[in-house]
Amino acid sequence: MRAPRAAVAVLLGSALACGSGSGPTAPESPAGPVPIQGRIGDLEFEALLLQPSWDRLVGRMTLINPTASPVALRFPDNCVVLMRLYGLFDNRLVADAHSKRCLPLPVELVLDPGGSRTFETNVTFFFVLGNEIPEGRYHVTLYLRPEGSQEVEIAVGRPRLVRPDDAP
Repeated sequence: MRAPRAAVAVLLGSALACGSGSGPTAPESPAGPVPIQGRIGDLEFEALLLQPSWDRLVGRMTLINPTASPVALRFPDNCVVLMRLYGLFDNRLVADAHSKRCLPLPVELVLDPGGSRTFETNVTFFFVLGNEIPEGRYHVTLYLRPEGSQEVEIAVGRPRLVRPDDAP
């Protein structure tokens, strides 16, 4: 079942506010995961940045439909939620987790009234830091690329990325 095109347009019409500074902001404290909650059009979301081990960042986003009508979205591949890292002070894009793992298999999502769906993405520090990017604190966002609409990007945290000591 597909929701009317107007419902999708309403959903995504106000979505850019989340990435423009008038939407949610990244938590200041790296002490623990702090969920970011907000709205993207008609949908509510909860986004969370986790660091389950020294070498990995995990982004989790739950989309919730609080309306009385189904909402339909379509994504170009199986990577529904992706992660970006920016320099903390210069806001320069450092890494974009859109990778070869994303298969060109479109994902159609219909959220029934009151329904929700959770998506995760992850990236290793080696992918982010490589050999050229310095250790330090970075600004992390999760983003969605729904077909037929502009990208939605949500700030989720400012983790400190370090390389492990090679000393025995």
